[in-house]
Parts: sequence; structure tokens; C-alpha cells
Amino acid sequence: GNLDEYHKLVKVFAYTRHSTLDATATKYTTEVSPWIQALSANVSSLGITYRDLVTTVFSSDWVTAPNPRFVRSYTTLVLQIVSAHPEWVPQAMSSLARWFTYGGHHKDTEPERVHSHVHVLIQEIHRAIPTCGPSLVAALAESWPFRAIRANVQVVYVRNVLRCLEYAGGVRREVLQMVLNHVLQIDVEVQVELDDLESDEESEVEDTGVFEFEDEEQSDAKDGDQSDAKDDESEESGSDSDSDSDSESDADSVTSDLGRARYNAKKTVAKLDALMSTLLTWLERHCHVDEQTGEMSESTSRLFLLFLDLFDTVILPTFKSRYTQFVLFYFSSQNAEYSDVFLGTMVGNLGEPMRSAHDRVSSVTKVSAAAYLGSFVARAKFLTPSVVRSVVGVLVQWANTYMDWYEEQDVQSVVRTYAQALGAPQAEIERHVVFFAVSQAILYMFCFRWRDLAESQSGGPIVETELDSVCWCTELEGLQRIVFSRLNPLHACAPAVAQQFASVASQTNFMFCYAVLQQNRRTNGYAGDATASPDLALRNKLDSFFPFDPMALPVSRQFIDGIYMEWQDVGDEPDELDQREGRDIPEDEAGVMEQIVSMSISPVPPLSALPGQTF
Repeated sequence: GNLDEYHKLVKVFAYTRHSTLDATATKYTTEVSPWIQALSANVSSLGITYRDLVTTVFSSDWVTAPNPRFVRSYTTLVLQIVSAHPEWVPQAMSSLARWFTYGGHHKDTEPERVHSHVHVLIQEIHRAIPTCGPSLVAALAESWPFRAIRANVQVVYVRNVLRCLEYAGGVRREVLQMVLNHVLQIDVEVQVELDDLESDEESEVEDTGVFEFEDEEQSDAKDGDQSDAKDDESEESGSDSDSDSDSESDADSVTSDLGRARYNAKKTVAKLDALMSTLLTWLERHCHVDEQTGEMSESTSRLFLLFLDLFDTVILPTFKSRYTQFVLFYFSSQNAEYSDVFLGTMVGNLGEPMRSAHDRVSSVTKVSAAAYLGSFVARAKFLTPSVVRSVVGVLVQWANTYMDWYEEQDVQSVVRTYAQALGAPQAEIERHVVFFAVSQAILYMFCFRWRDLAESQSGGPIVETELDSVCWCTELEGLQRIVFSRLNPLHACAPAVAQQFASVASQTNFMFCYAVLQQNRRTNGYAGDATASPDLALRNKLDSFFPFDPMALPVSRQFIDGIYMEWQDVGDEPDELDQREGRDIPEDEAGVMEQIVSMSISPVPPLSALPGQTF
């Protein structure tokens, strides 16, 4: 045909809302409407030969048109094209997915109406071509905004991506995996930025000390002989002024860099909070209870199993994740069976003790699973005492079975290993790192949940002022053997966990193990001092991984606070915890809390402690 007329037709459809050409939405609607009818009548001809025309039809900003009738006609045309020529589906999906960020900028008008048009068309395409799922997933991945993009754009996009699951259930796994991966990447980025900020602040403290010392000398000079000071200034004016100028410039540079780092950290934290709250809100809407049975609906249970599988493959292997895992924490709280399944999955990841060095699950995964078990049981307020006791019993049995296997080894190896354990070389801790991780999980759970592991002699609730008569559950039998074993887990565990366990066990008359800590301290000076350890890098695997440390994201934590167990000192009644807030903490109590705060996923200050941090 006539190429000039063809190119004119392509130009008719080439409308963008930001175009500098003399083309308004009304004018565009008027000019394009007749052509929509013409193309609809000849849709079978719109194959690869007319790539330019079809691509322009897809990429036009037709969804922003104010005329509902025009939008319906355009929707029908696009649907007819992809139905007649399925090869155009990927192109159509890509052109539609780009609208999922619309509304993230102030200049975007009526985003709900635009999003509605887009979702209607995607749903119609999915209904007409059920095999279009991979094209939708590819389009969503291609259009996903970069992590550095502002939070509003990210949130709008994630909301629309999750909305696709209402009609495209076949791609649920792929879509949720993309969402979790994206949140996880920002989560890790937050931890990296906070680590860098902490390092910079430490450097600033050192530098500030030097500057303050110089200022004190200058102040003393001013209090002395003014004439001598003037003479000194005049004699050294050249070198001193240059030195002072350089020092002030360096100080300003450090302050400026720290200011930018704090600002970037705050933005990233706010972005993570917005995305986490978006995902938790979506999850809350999809946790349905069957009205007939009173149990969680089958669709909700399937969704939980999907999230659990994604957790196992995406989140569990990620060391620096701090908040993304709270999605599973929240979901598990919705039903007792969900938390049982989660705990069972983590126990399964530990595997058999005797085969821990030979099975296919890596030691890193096993250590992470142990950390999640300990942190989940310690912090999940919704777990019943029977569940707490069951998990403790399973882990105690696991550790004792491991020691049985270990003690069956060559006697000379045992003696050598005991001597090495007191010195705690890196190779020896690495060899038994899963055992140490399981032991630490047990000690950590005891510190938080000892009340659920004890009962009075009469079988009733314990009275914390009468702990001499406490009876301990049978699941704890064997823990004393673990603590005082040749492997010496108190030496390999995080110092805060070891010392806090010794304190709580002593206060509750459960066990007295301060002698072990003292022996460890005499051996190499490590007890309570992480910097003195020769195997600090490996020990950090245990020291710095407590996955369910307190949630510090102000919006997201509203989903977590009601199901989260805070630290409670021995002797405190449950209702006294809230009363502690707002009063001065005694020095001895502050020491205990300082130890608990140190049980953190990474050695960084709480987000609320960031200078200038406000939400």
C-alpha cells in the first residue's frame, strides 16, 4: 500500500500525555475513534508486517483518555489483536505493565481509574489466552522499578503487581517471589548502609576527640598570658592557619558525608517500611476464615504453604535479612497449625545429627534454621507452652544425640578436641558449628521462655518470688549435659546469650554455670569480649544472627507488636512490662537490657537511635 498513508496512520495513534505536539486527549480521542473501528474490521491482517502500527497502538497513552466509551473500544481492539496474533502478547503485556508505576508521582492524575483500565485489559487477555502467564511475569520483571527509585513509585508498583494475582493465580509463585526478592534486596541494603554509618560514626568520634583536645589547648592559652599568645600566633600564623584550615575542612567533609549517609539510610528505611507494610496489608486481606468450619480457608492455607516454600528458598539463605522474615512471623500467627508447620520445616532443615556432615543441606542453612527456631520460639507470643516445650525437647534431644555420636569417635580425638575447644580455634568451631547453633537456640529460648518451661510443685503457675520450689519440664533433661560437655557450647555461643543464660539460669535456680564462663575467660580472655576471639569471623555466624529481633519499622510493626514477646526480667510480672516504659531504668537493670539489645542480627544501633531519625 501507500507508505505515506501508513506512516500517517501510525502517527495518528502516537499519542503521549506529555507530548509537546498539538495533541490533547480530546483531539486524540476524536481522531483515533474511526480508525479503531477500521482496524477492528481488519485485525486478522495486523501481523508482523505492521509491527510499527501495532507497537504504536500498544504504547499509546490511551488509558489516560477521559472518555470511558473510547477506552472500552481501545481495550477491545488490543484484545482482538492479541487474540488473532498471540505472538503480540509479550509486547502488549510490556506496554501495560509500565502503567503500574503511574500514580507514584504528584503530576499523575486519577491513578485508580488508569490502573483499573489496565487491569481490566490484562484480565481479559488472561481469560482469552490462559497461557499468557509467562509473558505477564516477564513484563512485570522488565518494568520493575530500580531500588533507588522513590518509595511512592515502588509501593504503587507492588500494589498493582499483587493486584494481578486476583485474576492470574497461575503466576502467584513467580510474582510473590519477585516481590519478596525486591523487599529482601532493600532489606539487605538497609543493613549495609547502617553498617557503613556505624563505621563512619566511630571514625567521627575518634576525629572529634582530636579536635576537642586541640580546642582545650587553645582555651588554656587564652586563659594565660595574652601577649605571649599573640606573639605565638604571629610567629606561627602561616603554618597554624593552614593546619587549622585543613582540619576544619576535613571536619566539615566528615560531617557532610555522615549527613548524607544518615539521609540515605532514613530514605531506605522508609522505603523498606512502606513495602513491608504494603505486603503485610495484602496478606491481612487474604487471610480468610471459613465461616462453616471456623478454620482458615483452604486458599489461605495454600498461600501459607507457598510463602513457607519461598521463605525456605529466598529468605532462609540470606544472612543480612532483618525484617523480610516477619512476613512469615505474621502469617504463622494466624493459625496454630501454621506455626507448627513452620517450626517443623526448620527442624527438618537441621536434619539428623549423625549425618549433619554428610547430607545435602549446607551447614549455613542448618545454622540459619537453628537461629530461626530459637528466635521464633523466643519472640512468638502466640505459641502455647506445650509448643515451646516440644521445640525445646526436640533440640535438646538433637544436641544429645549429636554428643552421643561425637563421643563414640576415637578417644584420642575426643581428648584432643576438648583441649582445642578450650582454645576454640576456628577449625574446631566450624566442625561443630551446627551443634553450637542448636545449643545457642536452646539457651536463647530458655532466656525468653523459661516461664513456659517451669511450673510450681502444685502444678499451677509459678510465682516468681518463690523460685526455689519450681519444677522444670522433662524436655529440659539433658540440657545440663550439653552445657557442661566437652564441646563447651558456652564458649562458642554469642557472649550475650551465654552470659544471659547463666544469669537467668542462676536466678531461677535451674543451673549454675558461671564457673564455665570463668574458665573460658581464663583460657583466652574471650568470655564477654568478642574482640579477643581468634575466630571472630566464624563466631559472627552465631553472634549476629537473631532473625526476629525487635521490629523497628514504625508502620510495619503495627502488624507485629500484638503478637511479639518483649524481654522480661526474672521477677517481672507480665503486666509490669508496659509500666517500665517512661521511667528511669536502674543501672543494674540497664546492664541486663544492654546484653539483650546486643543479641542483634547485626552490630548496629536501633533505627530509632540514628541521629535525626524521625518517622
